[in-house]
Amino acid sequence: TPSKYPTTILSMPKLPQLPGAENLASKVLDVSVFINWPMMHEAKVVAVTDICCEVRKKGNKATTVKKFSDAESERWLTDSRTIEQQYAMGNGIPGSGGVRIGEAQIRLRVVPLQGMKTFADGSTKKIFGKEEADVPLQMALWSAPAPDPRFVERGPMTLSDLYPVGCNVILTKGKHKGCIGTVVGVSGEKDEKKVVTNVRIIPPEPPFGLAIARSVKESYVSSHDAAKVLHLDPSVFGKITGSLSVDPGRYDLGLNLKYKEGLCVSGYTRKKNFVEKNVADSKKVNPWLVGDSLKVVGSSVSKGDDTKKKDRTIWEYTPQAIRLVAAYRQQFPSLFSAISRDTTNKGFYNAKHLFGPNGNEMLPKVRKWLNSIETAKLPRIPATTIAMPLSAIAAIQRAAEVRAAKLAESGSGAESNIRVPPSALYRENSTKATDVAAIENRSPPELGDRIANLCANGVPFGARGTVVSIHNLSSGCVEVVMDEEFIGGSNLQGSCANFRGKLCVWFHLLKISAADSSDLVEHMVPPKKSTANSDSCSSAVSIVTPKKCPSSTEFATKSNDEKDVKKHKIEDEMVTNVSTGLSYNRLQLKAVNCKQAGFKEASGPKGTLTFKDIGRKEKCGYNGWKKHISRAYKKDSINATSSTIELDAA
Repeated sequence: TPSKYPTTILSMPKLPQLPGAENLASKVLDVSVFINWPMMHEAKVVAVTDICCEVRKKGNKATTVKKFSDAESERWLTDSRTIEQQYAMGNGIPGSGGVRIGEAQIRLRVVPLQGMKTFADGSTKKIFGKEEADVPLQMALWSAPAPDPRFVERGPMTLSDLYPVGCNVILTKGKHKGCIGTVVGVSGEKDEKKVVTNVRIIPPEPPFGLAIARSVKESYVSSHDAAKVLHLDPSVFGKITGSLSVDPGRYDLGLNLKYKEGLCVSGYTRKKNFVEKNVADSKKVNPWLVGDSLKVVGSSVSKGDDTKKKDRTIWEYTPQAIRLVAAYRQQFPSLFSAISRDTTNKGFYNAKHLFGPNGNEMLPKVRKWLNSIETAKLPRIPATTIAMPLSAIAAIQRAAEVRAAKLAESGSGAESNIRVPPSALYRENSTKATDVAAIENRSPPELGDRIANLCANGVPFGARGTVVSIHNLSSGCVEVVMDEEFIGGSNLQGSCANFRGKLCVWFHLLKISAADSSDLVEHMVPPKKSTANSDSCSSAVSIVTPKKCPSSTEFATKSNDEKDVKKHKIEDEMVTNVSTGLSYNRLQLKAVNCKQAGFKEASGPKGTLTFKDIGRKEKCGYNGWKKHISRAYKKDSINATSSTIELDAA
């Protein structure tokens, strides 16, 4: 749409009638041009099109001409008009627009320059992308307005220049992969020259990272099964675990375990479609090797953007999340009752509708309780991120510390001079900002992979660590926990110890896990299913939840007595599950052994009212509950009166 503010627009002079694509092909194909005005960037022309045909050349093959049909010519003309309008008014990206280019008679299909690739002999070469951009001929320059010396190709170098004496290197292949050393010199004939390196040899390590990642897993159930465990309506469960706005004051009374923006809480929620898609794609093709890292004006939209819109969002929950919802309902039952009665409400709720006449006073209390639970301070991560449980990260840290202590006691790490071919070495600080990552034969990351640092910012050269989180493929980043503390490290938002964590680009790290590590782990740790059904989840929650919450009037009546409210408070304690190593908050409910089909009744805190003494005489549970409360209050009043009489007598 036209701009609402005064705008300066450049108008290009009208071009004369240009020759057709077939006549221009021999002069423009395989030629470098500069596009992406006003920040000009180099690209290589791979095809030229006009309204009649497309002329293309792939590599060293002969030029091919594709004639357009009437429909294809009409589509080409429509696309040209759209491009002309986007250059004038913008395409929704800041910085685009502001140029009237005139009629687009010829369009170029180009691939942008991604960077420089350095080979083992020191020579460099320009690397162009694979995703084509569609650019009008008049928006391409045939010479660089400001040549950049960083993008100039050079020939091979000598080994003495590539690996000077005294420089630090790391071995990238062989049985000593990941070991660091110092260059001593160069030896051998011209064709068989090798670098003599003083290497500090570290004994092979067991794949403890992969073993821990395999053994310590969290079970997930669907939102429908989670609601079934708690005897809740699925829509009510979804509102409670998300965002719930209440007026006055716009209080958010939801647990915020999930967000519409695609955020979740690790260890509590996840999106099923993203996890399954990542696993399926990794089995078919290595997604970390697909796509360009740099795009320009005219680049086609990546295919992944369309698939995300078609994905169906299915949220899954862990037993920890279900326990948290149960504790929330135990603390504020009237909130759940009111939402259950009005499941069609998709907007804002009113405090008096949820909590009765004293609703405005209840809002700060509920918000205070939500701020005190364990998820209040946990970070929200993208749903596309695959992360280890916190207990698994703690176990990996401990395993790394134990291994480091044993290596120090045994005095291992003997130094030895080894003749290494240059293709199996990486020199410290040899990667530049313009270099393209060497991604040949690089496997995608896996949780628990052991790594050594090559050129990650802020991490010591050659430092070892373990992958604990894998982010979206478009970012190409992973989170690692290093074996030792280092300056520049973080705690990964509370996931690990201080100065141990770091967010790194995957191609800046060297995977040192052995190729057969997965097979070893298969024998060491039997595979476990990462999902659970409602029955197993119900037993894991270990609480008794009523099928119907008390009404809001009953809650308001009980809340009038402050002493009675204090009796109904339930304290939380940290419980560690020894079998899984998971730590979670659970209600202090002690199970009482019963012989009723193996069912264990959960008794409440001392001094609370229960149905245990009512029996089955009453036909209506509501009437029985009212009578039981009245009898309990009468009993309390009689006890209070008798104690007063005794005090007076004394």
